[in-house]
Amino acid sequence: MRLALALAAILVPCVPAQASLATDLPVVAAAIRAGRLIQAEVMLARLPAPSGAGEVEALDDVRGQFSLASGAPEEALRIFEALRAARPDRCEYMRDFGVAAARLADSRALAALSVTLPRCASVQSGQMLGVTLAQMQRWDESEQAFALSLRLSPDNAVTLNNRAFARIEQARYDEALADLRAASRVAPGDRRIANNIDLVEGARGNAPQRRKGEDDLAWASRLTLAAKGALRAGRTDLARAMLAQAVEMNPYYALAATALLDGMAATAGGSR
Repeated sequence: MRLALALAAILVPCVPAQASLATDLPVVAAAIRAGRLIQAEVMLARLPAPSGAGEVEALDDVRGQFSLASGAPEEALRIFEALRAARPDRCEYMRDFGVAAARLADSRALAALSVTLPRCASVQSGQMLGVTLAQMQRWDESEQAFALSLRLSPDNAVTLNNRAFARIEQARYDEALADLRAASRVAPGDRRIANNIDLVEGARGNAPQRRKGEDDLAWASRLTLAAKGALRAGRTDLARAMLAQAVEMNPYYALAATALLDGMAATAGGSR
């Protein structure tokens, strides 16, 4: 009998604790915010069924956040549309509905993001409102939305990159480059940021320098991007020179450059 009791005392601590929504949902939410999506997914799959309306709502909210973070805006939109209908008093549900809608180019995004901006803005909602307004060429309002997002997260590379692209669209190339350099310091391996730097440098009249070890495909692509920037700024001679350089390397690697050169030649009525 004593032996059996001793074994029980040893074994009991090894039994895993029952998952609890009240204790585990905050942990899942923190994992999502930190970008630990695999951990969040595993924990979500192991949660028990909710009991009561409050737990159902809390679980749906976290699932919606996971859908936004994991690149499933359709699912996030469905979840937050239901939540905002059930709880119109919760600003956060309308806000996150707006974020999901903006990612899907849903026309309801602007109203949802605008109405929640003064009350419960997030980094994401500021980003997406800035992008949405920029697409409508409402530049001053777009700047304000990006500025709010950056106040919440000053070194956010996504916000800096998005604001830079909006500034490129306005031919504000020096300001765009400042944003892109700041974004690159935060996310040095982000290709979108690097591509936008080549684009804006071309617009400013600067040809890119080939990086050590860069292959022909990457170099031709960078020359073409810089040429597109030069064309935006009306620097046609510089654009033509960079495109010709890309094509001379290997026409196979420079299909986009060839097409741009052909277009320039047709517009000018001459040969390249």
